[in-house]
Amino acid sequence: MRKKFLLPLGLLLTQLSGCWQTALYQEDLIGPYRLFAIDLSEQMSICYAADDQDTCNERISETVFSVGWNERFLVAKQHPSNDKSVTNYFILDMSTDKKNLNSSASVMGPFSESEYKKQSLAMALPEFSRTMDDLK
Repeated sequence: MRKKFLLPLGLLLTQLSGCWQTALYQEDLIGPYRLFAIDLSEQMSICYAADDQDTCNERISETVFSVGWNERFLVAKQHPSNDKSVTNYFILDMSTDKKNLNSSASVMGPFSESEYKKQSLAMALPEFSRTMDDLK
């Protein structure tokens, strides 16, 4: 009888363990913002962590490979869907962002490198201070 009980219990626990899967990568940046990849490093994005810390609302989609920030702005370099032949630049204005806000209200971009350089000079944007070389 005991063996008949242990097999279904083992299978149930195996199935349930998948429900509490943690992210492959999480790194807190500033305030509620974090780098986040659920299954693969190529899924690296920037998200806004909710109060419960289990929910993360995406702000800049994959594949983010370099970031920087100051008291107002968070900047990111991204290869869209890990296409390394394309580099997009994004500016997130943290002063206008809220937890449940649509990201289009606080995120500017994508910009080309030349467009970003113009914005950087005009807005005194921060330098890129964190780069993931394996995603670059």
